[in-house]
Amino acid sequence: MNEVKKYSDFYKMTSTFGLIMGLAMAAIHFIFYLLEYSVQLPFVMMILTFAAVIAVIIYSTKKYRYSLGGYISYWTAFKFGVIIFLFAGIFYAIYSYVFNNIDPEYAFRQLERSKEFLSTSGIDEKTINEVITASQTQLAYEQKHPFETIFTSGWWNMFLGAIFCLISSAFLKKNKPETIYES
Repeated sequence: MNEVKKYSDFYKMTSTFGLIMGLAMAAIHFIFYLLEYSVQLPFVMMILTFAAVIAVIIYSTKKYRYSLGGYISYWTAFKFGVIIFLFAGIFYAIYSYVFNNIDPEYAFRQLERSKEFLSTSGIDEKTINEVITASQTQLAYEQKHPFETIFTSGWWNMFLGAIFCLISSAFLKKNKPETIYES
């Protein structure tokens, strides 16, 4: 019974914190969309998203560690974080799908703004056109295959999360102290 509750808590917490992380990423994107800063300040958007991800992983892993009695192994912390990233990727991909259906021209407007930004950066026109054409082809494919895009986004987010969790789990693990029995 205790083992079932442990697994139940694991998936309940990973899905909950994955939703929170996905919503944080979506909120940051939406705010930048409303302010029309996503092209002008992509670095700021990336830093804010990264800070939100770090905060969610640290808080959620510590909370899960506490639910396990105050101790968590490296491997358990790693698995916990990666599954959170998987859920966050799926939730964010669903947000992107809904967002792109509400404003289907948004991505193409962003490409045009990116093209203008790259033109002022001194990059040659041929390179800019190649990048924009490749991006337009990718966007058209994603609009025709939304479920494949959601699936791919979830796995890609989980992969990036695995890289992040390799590092974060080292700091968040807390092993049980070994008890020495004297005879």
